[in-house]
Amino acid sequence: MNTYISEGGIGKQIAFTAVIDALVKKDKEQLQVYTHHQDIFRSNPNVKNILDANVIIPEHDKRILESEDIFFCDPYRSNFIKGKIHIIQSYCELFGIKYEEKMYPKIFTDHYKADAKQVVGDDEFIVIQFSGGQNIINFHPQIPHITNDWNRNYPPFFVEKVIGLIKDKHEDLKILNFSFSNEPTYKETERLNPISFAQWHEILKRPNCKGFISIDSCLQHFASSAGRRGVVIWGGSRWTQLGYKQNINLNKWWSEWNEWDNEKFELQDPRNIMVEPELVFEQFEKIYGKELISV
Repeated sequence: MNTYISEGGIGKQIAFTAVIDALVKKDKEQLQVYTHHQDIFRSNPNVKNILDANVIIPEHDKRILESEDIFFCDPYRSNFIKGKIHIIQSYCELFGIKYEEKMYPKIFTDHYKADAKQVVGDDEFIVIQFSGGQNIINFHPQIPHITNDWNRNYPPFFVEKVIGLIKDKHEDLKILNFSFSNEPTYKETERLNPISFAQWHEILKRPNCKGFISIDSCLQHFASSAGRRGVVIWGGSRWTQLGYKQNINLNKWWSEWNEWDNEKFELQDPRNIMVEPELVFEQFEKIYGKELISV
């Protein structure tokens, strides 16, 4: 059995799940994963062991050392940074497997169905994430999240405008704020008591979930696995590399997947994320209440 070391942010590790089936087909057996984020891989039928990187030292673990092969790759230290290929395609190239556009993240959370229903009830709701980029490993609830990373934070003034437009049209709709306890809160939204990421994934699968709105952060990756459509607002990253075609992807300049122009994209332009709230709402109405897609 082979060991795959999966490091980095949650979104990147969710993207890695898209290639597990192909890796198992190539290896002709289940694999084991060494990761800080066990929930992402739990219950995956192709993952035999999940090794907790928070407590296990690879050089000291017999299961890792007895692996037939130990693999580690990082798309962020590869041709991916040239800006021309999707992160899932990058994983495929690094592992020597064939890339197919139908590859999507796969997270298995059916065991949380009852918990998800209990948490959100039967009222209709959407999920929002307008802040991101915080390292969960170093997260502390008592330390405010202060960031100048415009790429991962939609301006609060715009957020309030979007929420106002949604509530004007859907007065009884619940808006769940997917965020850490030290990140911004907004009027007319709810932040759930701390639950696992796997439970959030199952919440996105609930039939009374009517969609999501987020910046480029882990929520859109969870939603991709869940088959839930949404609107994603982009700053200093490319939706052609980190996004999914099931969503409506927006930045200041473009609002269609195929409009993306690498030659005109300025990575450091802080205006990228300044999408007008009216456009966000208009596009969200197009996917509001759509059924889950099959992934």
